[in-house]
Amino acid sequence: MKKSILKIVLVFIIVGCDDILEVPDISNETVSLIAPSEGAIVQGNTTTFSWQPVADAEEYSIQVATPNFNEANQVIIDSIVRITSFTRSLLPNTYEWRIKALNSGFETSYTANNFTVLRSEGLSGNTLILESPRNNFATNETDITLSWQAIEGATEYRVQILENNGTIVFDEAFTETTADLTFSEGSFNWQVRAENATENTLFSSRNIIVDITDPNAPVLDSPANNGSINTNDVDFNWIREDIPGSRELDSIFIYSDMSLQNLVARGQSLDRSFTTNLESDTYFWIVQAFDDAGNESRVSATRTFTVN
Repeated sequence: MKKSILKIVLVFIIVGCDDILEVPDISNETVSLIAPSEGAIVQGNTTTFSWQPVADAEEYSIQVATPNFNEANQVIIDSIVRITSFTRSLLPNTYEWRIKALNSGFETSYTANNFTVLRSEGLSGNTLILESPRNNFATNETDITLSWQAIEGATEYRVQILENNGTIVFDEAFTETTADLTFSEGSFNWQVRAENATENTLFSSRNIIVDITDPNAPVLDSPANNGSINTNDVDFNWIREDIPGSRELDSIFIYSDMSLQNLVARGQSLDRSFTTNLESDTYFWIVQAFDDAGNESRVSATRTFTVN
């Protein structure tokens, strides 16, 4: 009898684990390529690869070889991405690109297209590729290096810095592909274009936030200091006013000792509140604010309370 019961329990455990670990099988799906299409001619220095999403796929493997994968001289691109569009700079040549979808348990077969990249006559048909910082970069440093890729035929690169209202606060040409600039605090758009004596590319642009101001220190609201709570689900609330700049969030730390050494729970919040389950005991809690630029506030005052 005991053996039968044990077998039944094991069956339930196995079935339960299968349910938990089941991953959709996408191996029979096909990735539909959008561009470049088979035999496409791409004019200019940049190529954007795009494809239709596959249901239940978590990411995609994209590869590009020249001239093709059967006779590959070089695999130019071999990347895993979670998006369905991918842009890279390619030299004039013939290429084959292929892509497959993946999840944690399965993958599709590759789908491939051949295409050709031709040189664009002059600068105007090319696109300048920005390198760094990434778009929407937030920093608490004012000295920042901007960088971009070179374009054949360019003699200089015009760099402009614009405020959010479109006012140009910096406009200068550089012969190299980097510019070391000092920013003031604020949110800006930086843009670069390639130029020569007769023509230029369009501007390529990104956003950047320079934030050198620490967030305000949180003021604890509830639970009340030295208060008692008759439930194990404890709601924490505090007050803090955001400062314009990069995104701010709060981290809460809950300890079981006055010296704040034994951390019991911690969490992050964007709405000045946090809820957690605590056993009956006495606790001490603090909150500190941080922002995406790397600034941090002073730590709040410490409060204590008891869960009955």
